[in-house]
Amino acid sequence: MLDLFYTYEPVGSDEYIRMILSSYYNIPNPVICKSIHGKPYIEGRKIHFNLTHSRGITALAVGKKRVGLDCERLDGRARPAVLRAFSEREKREIFGLADFYAHWTARESYIKHYGLTLAAYWRKVEYCGGKIYLGGELQPDKITQFTLGDHVFSVCGDYGKIVPRPCDPSKLRRG
Repeated sequence: MLDLFYTYEPVGSDEYIRMILSSYYNIPNPVICKSIHGKPYIEGRKIHFNLTHSRGITALAVGKKRVGLDCERLDGRARPAVLRAFSEREKREIFGLADFYAHWTARESYIKHYGLTLAAYWRKVEYCGGKIYLGGELQPDKITQFTLGDHVFSVCGDYGKIVPRPCDPSKLRRG
């Protein structure tokens, strides 16, 4: 099971991670470390998490296995310059804004799942037919997508159940 905590209140990323881990996982004053590429983790704990934020929402996925999370707000438009970042195969699946963000968030959640950098891996990853490819090779990783309000989410990880949990930061313990 993967817990997905989210809030529409403004909150700092590291602060939100500390509050969730302290309040729900009994990890007082967690020290957030960063991998070489910036993926946060807690040293010596068998807990995995990943944070995302997009215009008006902050979300944190927490589970017992590696996870990558991304979300985007379903508004605006897909700009031609941004569409060039997708493969020809992906472009054939993008018919509107929802498709655009489904592909975008799937790619980003996969890259974040492995703690890689967007700059180095963006053009190597494809999301086609609901599956992830790296360098043209099909990957076994599972992508789960859903919407909450006007945001589309992608979770990369081997989780059978994702439980969205609205969370008011003002009611949480401070780290």
